[in-house]
Formats: sequence, structure tokens, C-alpha cells
Amino acid sequence: KDELLDEMPMFPYGDDPKVNFKAPSTSLSFNRVLEHVETEMNDSPLAFGLHTNAEIGFRTKQCDALFDTILEIAPKDSTAAAEGGNSSQNTAEAVLQDILDLFREVRYSNEDVVSQLDEVGPYQNVFLQECERMNTLLIEVCESLEALNMGFKGELTMTDAMEKLQNALYLDQVPATWMKLGWPSMRSLSGWLTNANERISQLSDWVGMPADIPAVTWLGGLFNPQSFLTAIMQVSAQAANLELDRLSIVCEVSKKMDFNDVTAPSRDGAFVHGLYLEGARWNLSNVVLEPSLPREMFCPLPVMNCKAAIVDRLDQNTYMCPVYKTRQRGPTFVFSAQLRSKSPPAKWCLAGVAILLDIQ
Repeated sequence: KDELLDEMPMFPYGDDPKVNFKAPSTSLSFNRVLEHVETEMNDSPLAFGLHTNAEIGFRTKQCDALFDTILEIAPKDSTAAAEGGNSSQNTAEAVLQDILDLFREVRYSNEDVVSQLDEVGPYQNVFLQECERMNTLLIEVCESLEALNMGFKGELTMTDAMEKLQNALYLDQVPATWMKLGWPSMRSLSGWLTNANERISQLSDWVGMPADIPAVTWLGGLFNPQSFLTAIMQVSAQAANLELDRLSIVCEVSKKMDFNDVTAPSRDGAFVHGLYLEGARWNLSNVVLEPSLPREMFCPLPVMNCKAAIVDRLDQNTYMCPVYKTRQRGPTFVFSAQLRSKSPPAKWCLAGVAILLDIQ
């Protein structure tokens, strides 16, 4: 019926009545309807159920892409040409030495770790696999950089792979061969190296005491966070004599923002940290989802307790929030976390609310 659309608010889940678009009155003439649409309608993200911050994120990505393109097409040796030097090579050599100094001596011996364990459980298997993958990555990083260094000295012929590595070091980009063996990341090379150092620190802490379960685990610091969640379900299935395929991961958000406040492991799962909300924020007092503040692109989540349970049905006020490794989303999906909400879950789904393990 036409009456249903008479001055009806058209923006889905419009929380602010001042920022909305109402359908034209059915009593208006055709020309007045056109005038109403042309003057009242705007291209606000609210029209699609998104937060106004979504436009900031979109414009930021456009700027990043523009400057990346400018950097890639700019002459790489123009600055040093007048001085008779090679700016690209000089920059790459400096970065190369810094990376080698960081990672040349870092290696993990799984044999030594296993010898300290009476029994290798699900959690230990996860960290052993992480150590193996980190070794593989660090070997590739160091070997490729040493070969490039020899190429700079004239001891090896520069190959196409070496030139690509040199170009990546100059542009502060993560080389493709490293990304293939590493983890999904949208960081620059400098940010990626910082992230790698933090991951190594977490692994080194575990290698020092491999029999102990960490009080809290940085989920985003794992190559394969899904394997850690599977380990939680395996431990619970063994303890309660349940079938593994009937269990799901259930998340409980604590009120501890600082993971250092967690002093003991969870009794019925595992504490994880390093998760961020995009598209919404977490109200620590009321323990519910709520709309983001203006210009607040990401909201850090408190420590979460991930445990395994048989889930028959969900509460109608629970939003199954997808968890992704990076801002790319899509292929980096990890699992879905249950977050309490006073609003319908469809509101957050339409707004694209998600949890990210890395926001850089």
C-alpha cells in the first residue's frame, strides 16, 4: 500500500533521526517528489547500513593506493644520480643488513623441545608446528638476503628474483617469496618485521617452558590460529569424552583489557588477546556491542576466553561476528565469535562488523 511508504525512514537501522532519508509523501506531485529526492538524498554510508566511519576507511584506502602507485612509478635512482650513487641499492643494502642482524641467529630445535616433554599434547603440537613454520620462513629470509648481498658485491650474478627482492626492500614492501611462507599481512616491510619479532618473542617464551600452557595467547601471532582453536576442542573432547565434530568454539569476553592481568590459564579453554573490532565498538561496562564513535576506526577487545561447547541454538541477541586475520577479510577468515548485542544481529551484519587479528 502507498500509505506504508508515506514519509517512511529509508535508512536501515537509522539510530540518528537527524541523519536519515524519508520517502516522499504520497500526496506530493511528481515534480515535488523529484525535488525531494534530489535535495534530501545524499551518498551517506548510512544509506547502506554502514557507519559514517566507513567513508573514512574508503578514502584512506584510496590515498594509500595512490601513493603506492606514485612510489612504484617514480624513478628509483633520481635522487642519487647527481651524486653518482645508486639510491635503490644503498637503501636495499642497509635494510638487508638490519634484517640479517635480527634473524640470522634465530632458529628453533623441535627435537630439544620434545625431549623436555613427558607427553606432546594438542597445545604442544600447535606450537611445534609454529616453530617449524617460523624456521622455514627465517631460513628463506636469510638465504635470499645473503644471496642478494653477494650479488651486490659482485660474487653472484644478479637474477630476476634478486632484482625483485631489491625492489621490495627499497619500496618497503614484503617480498612475495616471504609472504608465501609467512602469514597473511597488509603491512609494509618495516611493520611486517616488527610483527615477526613479536611472533618470535611469543614462540621463544613457549620454547622456554614447553610443558606449560600459556596463561594468555596472542591469537594473531600464530601462523595458523585455526589449529590453536582445534586444540582447545581436542582437549575439551578428551576431558569430557565428547565427539570432536559436535563441538564448537564459544567466546566469552572478559573485562580485562590488559592481557598481563591474566595470571593463570583458563580452566575450561584458553585466554586469547590481540583482537580488534571494525565497524562497531565494545561497551566494557555493559558488555555489549554498540555503534562506533566518530573517527574511531578500530576498537580493541578485552581478553577473551575461547572454550569448546555443544551449541544447539543461539540467543537472539547474539551476533556471530566473523574473525579475520587482516583487513582484507575474505580468504583470511578464522572463525565466528559470539558477541552480545541489544540490537538485532542483522544490523551488525549489514554494517560489516568484524573482528580483526591485525589492523595494520
